[in-house]
Amino acid sequence: MRVFLCEKPSQGKDIARVLGAGQRSNGCYSGAGVVVTWCIGHLVEAVPPEGYGEQYKRWAIEQLPILPERWRVEPKAATAAQFKLVQQLVARAGELVIATDADREGEMIAREIIDLCGYRGPIQRLWLSALNDASIRTALAKLRPSAETLPMHYSAPPRSRAAWLVGMNLSRLFT
Repeated sequence: MRVFLCEKPSQGKDIARVLGAGQRSNGCYSGAGVVVTWCIGHLVEAVPPEGYGEQYKRWAIEQLPILPERWRVEPKAATAAQFKLVQQLVARAGELVIATDADREGEMIAREIIDLCGYRGPIQRLWLSALNDASIRTALAKLRPSAETLPMHYSAPPRSRAAWLVGMNLSRLFT
């Protein structure tokens, strides 16, 4: 089964329509040998400071700066059901197609979920910036190898982590 991992439900709906995956289920569309699902924007988030140790539950200047040794992400409580569905679909996938937004953040969203799900099979990248039928068909005919967009994924986490470090540490410092 080929699983398309989109960023938003509307994006999934447009891609599913072009693929002929018209059977709507909760959290996905399916058709012959294909499933289209989505991340509802972000299914996972950076672990907050208290996730790195009990001592961070209480805000104290003596604990600053908070510098995680190993960065972690975890499923968001608000979207846990969709994450579970994506996890089940990815586990059954014979091939995965990253169909998130064609940018650094879209790449990071997909790759974090793929890593959390432990998927190790073949991955391709659907690269498109417009969601009209003609653009989707053109992009489907030119699926890219995932290695081609992997550098975008490598560039996204440092930016996200820098924002976490500044936000978490300065919020606590100034509070």
